[in-house]
Amino acid sequence: MRRLRRWAASLQFPETPYEGAGYYHWKLAMPQVMVSPPHGRLPVQSACAQVLIDTTERLILSRPRHLGHVRAVTILGFPDMFSSEICLFFDPDYFAGFCDRDLEEQRWSPRPAADLVETLNLSLPAGFGVRGFDEVCRDVSFDPPWTSANQVWLIGEVDG
Repeated sequence: MRRLRRWAASLQFPETPYEGAGYYHWKLAMPQVMVSPPHGRLPVQSACAQVLIDTTERLILSRPRHLGHVRAVTILGFPDMFSSEICLFFDPDYFAGFCDRDLEEQRWSPRPAADLVETLNLSLPAGFGVRGFDEVCRDVSFDPPWTSANQVWLIGEVDG
């Protein structure tokens, strides 16, 4: 956890998104075995999620004034947290369509907003919103098709 906190403290608000993309992101810097089933444990997952949320808040507070339109969001996968990240959305249109996933390969269905916050006993900064989704991914190139299910949670500047 000390290494994760050092990594999080090193993150700085970028001036521009990735080239050709409407966002900038940092993936969770933890080994998969520590944050995902079957070995990932709730206390470790909770601590990792809180570090990402706290770092998102710090990035918001350090955001340059001319980048006030950029949304900062923690994106948590659960129970498989290896896909978790902090994402800055530079392009409002990209953010507006980010949660619209209704394809055979990936489908997101809305969940009640408080589930993960309660499960992980997370502390959210004032003004942070929560949007949760059930995610189903499917790859039909396998026989039989490969399917996985997870939850995806957006925590931060998600409203408006």
